[in-house]
Amino acid sequence: MALNDTFIFSLKLSFLVATTATFFIVLVSIPVAYVLAKKNFHGKELLDIVLTMPLVLPPTVTGYYLVVFFGRNGFIGKAIYAMTGWTIMFTWYAAVLASFVVSLPLMLKTTRSAIDSVDRDLIDASYTLGHGEFYTALRHRT
Repeated sequence: MALNDTFIFSLKLSFLVATTATFFIVLVSIPVAYVLAKKNFHGKELLDIVLTMPLVLPPTVTGYYLVVFFGRNGFIGKAIYAMTGWTIMFTWYAAVLASFVVSLPLMLKTTRSAIDSVDRDLIDASYTLGHGEFYTALRHRT
């Protein structure tokens, strides 16, 4: 069966959107999960709630808020249009953004749970051996 051009284009676009969204999710979720798991700061709970919101909102509501914020007349979309002259909505960037927003809470919760499950004695042992927080996070938590 010969594949037509539309099918191949759709396949390539889906792969591009998934790969790009995954890259940004990993890039953002690991440091944010670490901060939420290990640091105490004012507004920590509010940040956690806002980042988890797409898990509990219906998908149509999440999509509506994305249009409200990133549409041409939206708060962020208007600023982007004023600076660059292009809109995000109905482009592959919008698909990446939607995938990012919907998937980020899943990766964030999983990563935070993994960071929280590391035995505190192992972390303290690394510190007593003279290792810093960054080295400990990279080498002793994997």
